[in-house]
Amino acid sequence: YTAKFEYVGNGVSYEILELPQENFQQISPAAGTSAIGTIKPDGARVEFVNLYMPYVEQKTTDLIVTKHISFPQGYVYDGEDSFHFTLKLEGKAYADEAYTIKDSDTGEEVKEARTDENGRFTLKGGQSAVFKEVKADVDYEVVEENAEGWRVLGDVKQSGATQAPVTAVQYTNAIASFGVNKTMSDKSTSEETFTFLLMDHMKKAWSNAKYVLYDSVSGKRVDDVTYTTDENGHFTLKANETAMFLGIAPGTLYDVQEIVKPGYIQKTPVSNEGYENKVVGDNVEILPFVNEKMKEEGILSVTKLIENKTDEIPMDDIKFTFVLSRKNGDVYEAVKNANYVIALGDSESTYKTNEAGEFQIKGNQTALFRELKQKETYKVEEKQTNVEYKILTNPQEEQLDKKIQFSFTNAYTPKEIAVYLKKINRDKETLEGAEFTLYSDAEMKNAIASYTSEKAEGLLIEKLRAGTYYLKETKSPKGYRLLEGAIKIEIIREEGTGKLLVKVNGKTAEQSEDEQIYVITKDVGESDEVHMIVYNDKNFWIPITGGTGIAVFIGIAIIGCVGVLLVLKKRMRKTHI
Repeated sequence: YTAKFEYVGNGVSYEILELPQENFQQISPAAGTSAIGTIKPDGARVEFVNLYMPYVEQKTTDLIVTKHISFPQGYVYDGEDSFHFTLKLEGKAYADEAYTIKDSDTGEEVKEARTDENGRFTLKGGQSAVFKEVKADVDYEVVEENAEGWRVLGDVKQSGATQAPVTAVQYTNAIASFGVNKTMSDKSTSEETFTFLLMDHMKKAWSNAKYVLYDSVSGKRVDDVTYTTDENGHFTLKANETAMFLGIAPGTLYDVQEIVKPGYIQKTPVSNEGYENKVVGDNVEILPFVNEKMKEEGILSVTKLIENKTDEIPMDDIKFTFVLSRKNGDVYEAVKNANYVIALGDSESTYKTNEAGEFQIKGNQTALFRELKQKETYKVEEKQTNVEYKILTNPQEEQLDKKIQFSFTNAYTPKEIAVYLKKINRDKETLEGAEFTLYSDAEMKNAIASYTSEKAEGLLIEKLRAGTYYLKETKSPKGYRLLEGAIKIEIIREEGTGKLLVKVNGKTAEQSEDEQIYVITKDVGESDEVHMIVYNDKNFWIPITGGTGIAVFIGIAIIGCVGVLLVLKKRMRKTHI
């Protein structure tokens, strides 16, 4: 039977898990694992295969050990790797015993073989070892040896009691970690190449990641070459090609993004940031990137490209400002209130230019102007609004006949930020021995720096980029209570000037010694500095609110104590009356 789910939506990620059922053993996907993927414009298909194993009372059984290769549906793994196992029955090595190797798909016999003195036997992917007339209702144990470059989906040791008429033991191995697939929405092919960016869990360019190329139509390897991402984390694909990445451990976080190509609209995924915070799982997930070629006429498109030769990935939320103008005689006039759209998947967001003809797009986005007058000459010029993004493209102008495609490139050179930390009390005495950890995520799982306070101010981290971070005190100085919770620190660059702005727990950090944290920013040429002084008070907890100080807290405490004393005094008077 087939279950068909309609109206799920393009670009939606899915995960399907089959619940265990008596007398049935899941074979594909591997037992205990789920099917994962992303819905494409033409949908998605998932297949689950089970083995039926009824129980029959008899004295012997066939013990069958099968080796499966986990590979994405529609792709063919043609390797000849061997996998080694040991078998024990009733706690003893099943030594020098005959077994038959069969093709697990066709059931055809491959050859006869025997276990060695340790009960060791060997299989290739897609093969089964059939041990005939094994005692029923006795304990068995099968252990797979580690195979370099492969991971076992499930337990390497499987054990239980043999049961008639068949005892089936399934092993599934995977060599691929994930795949990135490029297709066109109309299924067309092209010799044009599309560029992608692979990032690691730190959102940095992932260089030298190994992958092999597959044809996604035939499901076969394109060639025998093993490729690697370049020093900037880039790799390229043509339409109907898949990059299958190898050797990345389960649990590893990664991001994949397609670099926008002028003249194309990305339909899947529905975000220009691509696939974020993906995790290498048991099964191999294929991440589809589907593009559609722009066929509209009478439009002006403006695409923003970022040239990055560092391992630092540009921030996703940076906006770039352009001016659209139309030629009127010998001068250019701003095109005010002109509608333009930014396409994301199957949807579009509509915007207007302002009174100065300005409009904004992010990196890897394209603005489409569909309502401009034909036969007019238009000019687009980018304004320098961020010190970390140098404009490489001169203003562009052209007469709008059928179509104009402008692309603008900026060179990303991150301005380094060094963060310094000092721990003191309200008497401005330095507190030694306080330990801090700086995290890049709110869940505080990704630590990027640690620091122990000393007599003098110390460097917490250098070469930091603008962004949001979380500072957690993990050990307080002797005689002082540990700060409650984490301090949220937002380091922002002011648009246009590039000046550093710092927020603490959502509030602008003023340079005031009445604050819980005292922040000073410094521009020292090619880099910036953030100096933080964290205050603490003895023996009681101070809430980190980012700006209330301790005066209000102490005042409330004193008022509360006075109130309690007055109540007690009144009760004492009543008692004596």
